[in-house]
Amino acid sequence: MSNLVTLDETIEVNRPLTEVFAYVSAFNRIEEWDPGVARGTKMSRGATGVGTQFKIDMKAGFSLQYTVREFEAEKRMLMDVDSNVFTAVEEISFAATRKGTKVRYLARFDFPTPLAAAHKIYPGLMDKVGKDTMKGLELALNDAFAAPEASATLAAADKLILPGIWRFTRLGYREAKRRWKPLSAYQRGRHVVITGATSGIGLAAAGQLAALGASVTLVARDKTKGEATARELASATGNQQITVEIADMSVMSDVHRLAERLVRSGRPVDMLINNAGALFNPRQQTIEGFEKSFALLLLGPYILTEGLRPVLAAAESPRVVNVLSGGMYSQKIRVHDLQSQRGRYSGATAYARAKRGLMILTEEWAQAWADDGIAVNAMHPGWADTPGVETALPAFHQLTRKFLRSPEEGADTAVWLATSTEAGSVTGRFWLDREQHPSHLSQFTVESTADRETLLQTLADLRDSTRPARKRGRPRKSA
Repeated sequence: MSNLVTLDETIEVNRPLTEVFAYVSAFNRIEEWDPGVARGTKMSRGATGVGTQFKIDMKAGFSLQYTVREFEAEKRMLMDVDSNVFTAVEEISFAATRKGTKVRYLARFDFPTPLAAAHKIYPGLMDKVGKDTMKGLELALNDAFAAPEASATLAAADKLILPGIWRFTRLGYREAKRRWKPLSAYQRGRHVVITGATSGIGLAAAGQLAALGASVTLVARDKTKGEATARELASATGNQQITVEIADMSVMSDVHRLAERLVRSGRPVDMLINNAGALFNPRQQTIEGFEKSFALLLLGPYILTEGLRPVLAAAESPRVVNVLSGGMYSQKIRVHDLQSQRGRYSGATAYARAKRGLMILTEEWAQAWADDGIAVNAMHPGWADTPGVETALPAFHQLTRKFLRSPEEGADTAVWLATSTEAGSVTGRFWLDREQHPSHLSQFTVESTADRETLLQTLADLRDSTRPARKRGRPRKSA
């Protein structure tokens, strides 16, 4: 009795060969299109090539070890597969057609005798596996998904607090992930700027975007750390299109100069992720006299984003993603005390109010920049285990660490908002785990129209007064 089983399936999709090959050759992403896969992990560093290994965890409870034996860019991949259930040789070949690209999947499985006998009894089972896998790949490559709409159920759970708060944990991430669609949008040639990119959520987002092939500009305060991060990301992903810009996002002269450099380069910015953040206790001031939370979390992102509008508008499907916090749900913007000068200072409150302000800016930019085609959205990373959380909130970290997400899980929605085709059609929304959530849970935190106008005018005045070429000495620090 032969123990060999052969699968041979072909699809044709309306996508360029380069894009199709880029997506499939990142084989750890098979979890997006193979319904039998629970998780794919790339075990090797660098770009995919001969010798690259992938670990594929199956929903059935066993794992497969893939090793690339032969690799011809935009032509074929031949991989050896090993597991405690079977061995196999799988070949995926690619060819350009008039329609787009043809993908052929040819696999030869060597099963132990009992499983081979089962295949003889149920010959259609393996054929269904092959067809379902290629149907999933075809769906992913067609990339015709609608953006998730706001859910009344999610909104109600959020407003009741306890039913919704568990979604911030890794359990919420895993539950939401079951509903996600594949992300096959081609990123090579697209340029992303990420602030706070050397640790935590920013570093995780930079790594994911670099792995997708995007050109990444890391904004870092420290040159040595920034350059070391760029080298590590290039080594891990094989993407050499990683550069570093040095700027302290809490120092407005730095932010102005950063925006000017990026605009002066003439290079479009396809994606801007405003991520830099920290929580300060006790109250601290920057060298320019601003309260640090306000400077880093609100004024800095405002000046950078406003400054980059020309190069965002020059891009195709430009995106701005603002990284916020669930803490904003507890606070209303105080436009006459933006720098927490009145009453007893709380770092957590100052942080939450600044994030509330950035949510307001998200909605304002979304409306004002719609004609430029710039999608502006905000996201909550959930409770992620980052150095910032451990340092700023040690008690919270100790209490919740078993339920905290990884930085990569926390960064996922920011990457999805910046890259997915469907996210480009939605603007001005607040997201968690690729799902829309309300920006307010109570009327208590809703600002008036007058407050919005005051906030925008105050930020615009501070932007103008802090321009290095226009003002000497310290900028004013009122508001």
